[in-house]
Amino acid sequence: MFSRAFDCMGTVFTFQIAGERDPGQVSKDVETACSILVDADNRFSLYKDKSEISLLSRGELDWGASSAVQKEIKNQAEDWKLITEGFFDPISPEGIYDPSGLVKTWAACNAAMYLEANGYRDFTLNAGGDVYIGPEVKTFPLTRVGLSNLKPISSPEASVNMILDVEGTRYRGIATSGSSERGDHIWPAPNSTTKSEYLQVTVAATDLVIADIWATAIVSGGQLAFELFEAKVDKQTAVAIATSAEGRVQSSNGFASILANLG
Repeated sequence: MFSRAFDCMGTVFTFQIAGERDPGQVSKDVETACSILVDADNRFSLYKDKSEISLLSRGELDWGASSAVQKEIKNQAEDWKLITEGFFDPISPEGIYDPSGLVKTWAACNAAMYLEANGYRDFTLNAGGDVYIGPEVKTFPLTRVGLSNLKPISSPEASVNMILDVEGTRYRGIATSGSSERGDHIWPAPNSTTKSEYLQVTVAATDLVIADIWATAIVSGGQLAFELFEAKVDKQTAVAIATSAEGRVQSSNGFASILANLG
């Protein structure tokens, strides 16, 4: 099993690749996949003074002169705001355009699709807790994804309290959002009247971006957003589970079908 951890975007991306391949070639291909992540970070990070998005934010670059990919992400972010009825919003409470809630998993998908285009099928890419699942994952434990017990990974009490098994399903992405690891970094949606009651939300979907957007939207919007998810998203496309501050667990129709059999 080839494994590589790569620091980027303020988190760690972990590649795990099964199968018999030349280790040198695998390493080169993963290095190229990492360069895709770096390019996205250099273009979209508001923490980098000279990134394209920072120049746009300061008015030093006009949107009309921005790159095609920058415009594409802006359009996608606006589309997702409409789809989630405002529970996912790329505009912060301070009025700053910040597409980071979309960019990380979008970049991870691009890196993973590069690997697929070069023949890799049995692999996963863990993007800081959001997992892209290769098209023919069959090697244990790549088929299983553990969900944390709401304790930061640095805590001695951190552990896994639930395991999902997606082998044989259409789900290619599992994303988790919440405050247990990074604090309250997800701002409440403008159409929410109260702070979200959910500490953690996990969504399994046919696409990692779909999973990540809806996980973020449900944390942002709470119960109303969860109800919207259930009304708009078919279980063949995505399923979700949410945990409240009181320990109440709520799952959508079909989520139980991906719970791993540990017997």
